[in-house]
Amino acid sequence: MQSVKEDQDLINQIQQKDKTVFEMLYKKYYKKLHVLSFQYVLNHEAAEEIVHDVFIKIWRMSEQLIIERSLEKYLIRSVINASLNYLTSEKQLRNKQDEYSKGQTKFVEETVNIEQTELLMTKLEAALDLLPPQCKKVMMLSRFEKLKQKNIAKQMGISIKTVKNHLTYGFNKLRMILENNTKSSMLILAATAHYITSLTTRIL
Repeated sequence: MQSVKEDQDLINQIQQKDKTVFEMLYKKYYKKLHVLSFQYVLNHEAAEEIVHDVFIKIWRMSEQLIIERSLEKYLIRSVINASLNYLTSEKQLRNKQDEYSKGQTKFVEETVNIEQTELLMTKLEAALDLLPPQCKKVMMLSRFEKLKQKNIAKQMGISIKTVKNHLTYGFNKLRMILENNTKSSMLILAATAHYITSLTTRIL
């Protein structure tokens, strides 16, 4: 093992930008440091880059370099720290990639849901247009304007029984027309009053 004085002599030569000494130092410790880094990162290319970066840092910052113990221990500690930093960065990157992937999946799912909802709404509007005019008007007043049956009867000048008959007929007819999307369409019918309220303008 080299003495601190010998190590300092090497550092002094590197500080003077002696490339020959630097290359000698690199060749002497590279293999050992590469094996050390690989034990942490389990990736030969990453380990090679880590060791290379440690030596580059020593070369660039040689003027501020202070070796308190031995140069070898300094190199070992530097490579270990760099390897741990690499693992931390990789973990953060994987987490970000996972978050991005989940976000993309959620976005695709939401986009599909929106497209499906829009398709169902289109079918629902088309189905409503197939109802008799008075039945359609009762359905719109009941489901989208949330009027009570007695208020619908008063507004349209018909009996409550007639309103009930229109509602029963209307829902049964819609179920038949939308038989392949019954559940989703009925949920939309109940939950999207504001979306189709504009349709009532043409009816009232």
